[in-house]
Amino acid sequence: MAKVYRSREGTITAVDVKTQLTTLGSETAPGPLLVPAGMSRSKGIIAAFIPDFGNATGGTIFIRLEGPGLPEGPETLVIGGAGAQVATGGSGGLMANRIEMDIPVTPSNEILVFAENGGGGLESTTVGVTLEFGA
Repeated sequence: MAKVYRSREGTITAVDVKTQLTTLGSETAPGPLLVPAGMSRSKGIIAAFIPDFGNATGGTIFIRLEGPGLPEGPETLVIGGAGAQVATGGSGGLMANRIEMDIPVTPSNEILVFAENGGGGLESTTVGVTLEFGA
């Protein structure tokens, strides 16, 4: 079975604020994230995030999927959490994770991808999300 992938990324800059992921690396305006023709399911999501630990106190990062490409309505998935490593900042790396899904999608319709920091102090967090589609 063929799989097709679509990605978006962006930076969360506030706590408890839904931030749309609209860029893709050097592509600052890649256009709408459309469900590929011939695909009927979202089979998984691959997500990664990294906070600016210099200002971080901790938080939970989740992804919201919305739009006409989701006939059963919006979906929300937690992709991870992080806390400050040391009081003076620091750095760290968090691996990308794949989350299994089986969500119906509508071909050629848009899915909006949002990231949000749920109540913690990860105001500056870069998030990357890849949606995996299958028939």
